[in-house]
Amino acid sequence: MALIRRLLINLEVPSQEALVRELTQAGFAVTQSSISRDLADIGVEKVRGRYVLRAATEAQVLGIHSARPAGPNLLVLRTSVGAAQVVAYKLDQLGLNEIVGTVAGDDTIFVATTGTEDQFLIMKALGLAEATRKGR
Repeated sequence: MALIRRLLINLEVPSQEALVRELTQAGFAVTQSSISRDLADIGVEKVRGRYVLRAATEAQVLGIHSARPAGPNLLVLRTSVGAAQVVAYKLDQLGLNEIVGTVAGDDTIFVATTGTEDQFLIMKALGLAEATRKGR
């Protein structure tokens, strides 16, 4: 899949057939159906007639799976098992003023905030789909 990513970054790939040709020339035995699955797995979309990598959100880069407010001053983030402490450290390094502090367990991070508006701003900065305010 790394080669597919490189090809999409470096070449204009207008179709799955063109990608199959490029990969075959590189020595890989692939089919259009396997390419279709690979494109879906790595988050590729067709934009203006060519395949491109979908931009990752900050949450995806950090490994955050979900965020949920838990009261006016607490945001709960979920990660993969065993990743919460590393993700909390990276989150602290982002320097978001809305974060007062973090406490990490195994797959859960508690983020202390000064209020619900800060929770919304943190989720928005992370690119989380749940970043919506009630009534808006």
